[in-house]
Amino acid sequence: MKESAREMPEKMKVKMTPEELKRIEAGVKRAEKLADLLDDKYLDPIIGLFFPEGGDAATALAGLYILYEAKKANMSTWELTKMVGRTSFDFLHGAIPVVGDVMDFVYKSNKKNAEALRKHFEEISAGADMTNELEQDLVERERSKERKDLKGLKGKVEKRKKAV
Repeated sequence: MKESAREMPEKMKVKMTPEELKRIEAGVKRAEKLADLLDDKYLDPIIGLFFPEGGDAATALAGLYILYEAKKANMSTWELTKMVGRTSFDFLHGAIPVVGDVMDFVYKSNKKNAEALRKHFEEISAGADMTNELEQDLVERERSKERKDLKGLKGKVEKRKKAV
C-alpha cells in the first residue's frame, strides 16, 4: 500500500526547491515528446528502414537524451541500468536486417524509458518536503491579493469622491 506524501516519514521526504521540481518536470516533458516522436510517430522504425547503416545508431543516440534527463533527475542506478538495457536492446535488434525493422515498430523502448522517468518524477514530487516554500508562496499570494484589493478600494473611493 502506497503512502501519501503527508504520511511519509520525515527521512523519506526529499529536500527540493520548487525550481528544481520545475526543471525536472520540464526535462520529463521533453523526454516524453521525444519518446512520442520516436516510438508513437514511428520515426525510429522509419529512419531504420531508410538508413540501414546508421539509422538505428542515430535513433539510439536520440534515445540517450531520455537517459540524460533521468540522470539529471537523480534516478537510481538500478533504474538507469534498466533504461540503458532497453535502449541497448532496441539498438542491437535493429542490426538484424528485416527482423530489426519489424521489432522497431513493436518494441517501444523510448516510451518505456519516458514512462519510468515520469513515474520517478511523480514519486519525488509527492515526497518533496516543500512546506516552507509552499507557505512562503501562499503568504506572498495573499499579500499580492491584499495589494490588489487595496488598489481597487482606492479606485472606488476616488470615483465616489468625484461623483459627490
